[in-house]
Amino acid sequence: MTEKTSTTPLVSVVMPSLNQVQFLEAAVRSVLEQDYPHVELIVADGMSTDGSLELLMQLQAEYGERLRWTSQQDGGAAEALNHAIAQAHGDVVGWINSDDMYTQGAVARAMAHFEKHPKHQMVYGEGQHINVAGEVLANYPTKPPSTPLDVFADGSFICQPTVFMRREALAQVGELDASIKTAFDFDLFVRFFKRYPRQIGMVRRVQAFSRLHAACMTQRLRRQVALDGMRVVAKELGTVPEHWFWTHVDEMCASYPLGPDALPLVKQLEAFLKEASAYLKPEVLKGLIERLKADWRVRLATPELFVTVQPDAWANKQLTIKYRWQGKPAAAVLVRCNAPWPVPGKLRLKVQTPSGKVQRSVLDVPDDFVLRFEVPETTQSGCMVWTVETTQGFVPAKHDKASSDKRKLAFQVLELSTEDADGV
Repeated sequence: MTEKTSTTPLVSVVMPSLNQVQFLEAAVRSVLEQDYPHVELIVADGMSTDGSLELLMQLQAEYGERLRWTSQQDGGAAEALNHAIAQAHGDVVGWINSDDMYTQGAVARAMAHFEKHPKHQMVYGEGQHINVAGEVLANYPTKPPSTPLDVFADGSFICQPTVFMRREALAQVGELDASIKTAFDFDLFVRFFKRYPRQIGMVRRVQAFSRLHAACMTQRLRRQVALDGMRVVAKELGTVPEHWFWTHVDEMCASYPLGPDALPLVKQLEAFLKEASAYLKPEVLKGLIERLKADWRVRLATPELFVTVQPDAWANKQLTIKYRWQGKPAAAVLVRCNAPWPVPGKLRLKVQTPSGKVQRSVLDVPDDFVLRFEVPETTQSGCMVWTVETTQGFVPAKHDKASSDKRKLAFQVLELSTEDADGV
């Protein structure tokens, strides 16, 4: 058993893992090769089948009692973490996922903060998102502990793997809510801020790297993440801002119809709206329904076609047309457009085809026009994407003093359709 010394507190780091062998070794070493002298790591594996268990045995042989692990069926990451925390021996608990990494010195900096601020019950730091290769993508949008509690209504501003908590405080706040499948960290942080105002600190250094990849929870379960976030805000803060709803609608539109959900977009939205309604006030819900009915992204979408217009049907600098089919495809995709500029002009379009070819055309405006995208002959199911770019357009606010719309608008999309080989 790993023990703390009389002078240096033991830090227990807990790590849930399931089939993350690609990243697991780097995560483990980032914990156990810290320059802080007393760290133990407890890995809660959910019955991995990808070689993770064999790797953990090898690492345990190397690190000895500093690494402990179990592998058993659980109800998800939150339940696994609760089991791991119950086995912790340290006075301070850190939590890092098996695809994330600590920066060197992270534990020592957190413990130095606790020593300097003995009344602080939790400390977190700055974080950075990285990709599969470990390359930095962006800084996590971290805010300081002085941030008002109600700002959590906009989402978590704490990068989860940067967090360290006093174990006694964690026991008072309560274990992770295993009924929340994705946002249980967000829920825990809000509860910490509510119970220990002015007793939470921050290390103003990059403490951890949070990895984004196709299999990670936040990327794989976007709908559940949105619903769980709304649930936490409703439970802990009362009022859920409607941006939670629209952010996920934007995500749905960004992936449709090429995403994993084969249902028509309107059906996906209806299902999401039904689940989200439990967390929204009736008057807000009514307004969302009316806006969805008027949203041209939804009105134009078909089970096969989607175009990335703005909700009012306008395109600006770039437009993407996505086509997915089953069986034999159509001969062409047709996009009926309109360019009602307040003054005449020229619209120069550059089209990038799925094959990489570039097509250019020049149109007079204001005028109606149809963009025709040919689909190569094939008998297999598949998908194609075209992009249309232009630098021409107008800014409504420059032509109408009553307008506050400062967007540069190019043209509107009014209809999507396909054309068969016989021209129908």
